[in-house]
Amino acid sequence: MQRISYFLLIAISLFLLGACSRVQQDKTEEEANPNIVQLSAEQMKQITIDTAKTEEEKTDIILSSKVSFDRDHLAQVYALAGGNVLKVTVSLGDYVKKGQVLAILRSGDIGDYEGQYDVAQAQLRTAKRNLDIAQQLYQTKVYSDKDVMQAQNDYKASQDNVNKLATYLKTYGVSDSASNAEYRIISPIEGYVVTKSISEGINIRPDNTNALFTVSSLESVWVLANIYENDIPQVNVNDPVDIIPVSYPDKSLKGTISKIGNILDSTSTLEARIVLDNPDGILKPGMFCTVAVHVDKHKQAIAVSKEALVFDDNNFYIMIAKGNNTFEKRQVVIEGNTLQQTYISQGLKAGEVVVKKGSLYVFGQ
Repeated sequence: MQRISYFLLIAISLFLLGACSRVQQDKTEEEANPNIVQLSAEQMKQITIDTAKTEEEKTDIILSSKVSFDRDHLAQVYALAGGNVLKVTVSLGDYVKKGQVLAILRSGDIGDYEGQYDVAQAQLRTAKRNLDIAQQLYQTKVYSDKDVMQAQNDYKASQDNVNKLATYLKTYGVSDSASNAEYRIISPIEGYVVTKSISEGINIRPDNTNALFTVSSLESVWVLANIYENDIPQVNVNDPVDIIPVSYPDKSLKGTISKIGNILDSTSTLEARIVLDNPDGILKPGMFCTVAVHVDKHKQAIAVSKEALVFDDNNFYIMIAKGNNTFEKRQVVIEGNTLQQTYISQGLKAGEVVVKKGSLYVFGQ
């Protein structure tokens, strides 16, 4: 019995010794493999992971672009009358309400119409008195039908003249009451004053054809992109795009092409329009942007986030999760790129888990 226990003890010892040797060997091989990286629990907090997927491969056509006003929500404000600018009530960039006064002019044209209106009202009162007298005298047989009819015609003509001059004054935004020959330039819409070419003291000619103010709502803007001639066949209306403002290189805005022009400009480009909501007002007219048009290549490919790529010594690598906080450094061959995605032709399979954020950090361990 003692001999059996002795041999059993030896067998267990040999088994444990072999297991320890295998574990030690695995650890030694792992440490010896330069493509294997082991992270601590604290280091794992610095990274995020993603899963490689099979997707429809796309390519990006990169276009230069510029932010412009949404011309469907823009008003250019002109002076309907000439005169001297007494006061400008707004500055460039101010937010204005519909009907708000932008500037006040002292206008000779308005003063003339107001004078004519006052005279016309006096003539109307006189014509009304004459008509009342003619009707009274007609009752006493002093005036004939012809005299009454003449008085009625004079009264009607005076009424028409007053109404005509009142319409003129309303066209200029002047009420029937005297305005001291002042003409008020009014904002026709709610929005921001985005251009202004008027200042106090200057004279505005009656035949001026230049807008004195431009008021635009910046809740939506146009991004106008230039399509080069060789890219025209690949870009279509309703194509999805990513828009990256030069001022905000880390911000990508989604949109679609709503319209493409039909005439090439002097630089042999077509203009594509993208209408974007701009609720935060980060896009300002005049800003430059990069527009990436996503075009299908009509084939499937393994896709991962572009963040997962590491470029080193003229080769691309991806860090593959192997479990237990262990990662494999693996060289891959790139099929193509978009602004957000990378398509892999060799070195990666769909379903493999890769390091997304922090891939360079893991690569350097």
